[in-house]
Amino acid sequence: MQPGITDLFGANSTLAGTPKVLEVPLTSLPALTNNNPTPLEVYAALISYAHAWLNANTDASVLATSDVTISSPITRNGVPKTQFQFSERFYGTYAAPTFDPNAV
Repeated sequence: MQPGITDLFGANSTLAGTPKVLEVPLTSLPALTNNNPTPLEVYAALISYAHAWLNANTDASVLATSDVTISSPITRNGVPKTQFQFSERFYGTYAAPTFDPNAV
């Protein structure tokens, strides 16, 4: 089974129109607690939401997998931080090694 738009981007998310426009209500991303998130916070919430679905749906018919590695403490700009590193893999039919996002 392949994920739907709401599986990867949250409830009430849509991909519609010509050209296709992805609309993701902030309320669809439970990880966001700030009413006025930064673009980086929105991106992190999207990755986190999709990662959770991919980890819960590991059937071989899903043509993507996601892992997270958490490292702490990591020093960034002289300040200790916790690092969350997501690894996404997309699978398609075997061909010349060229990534085509339309084939996932």
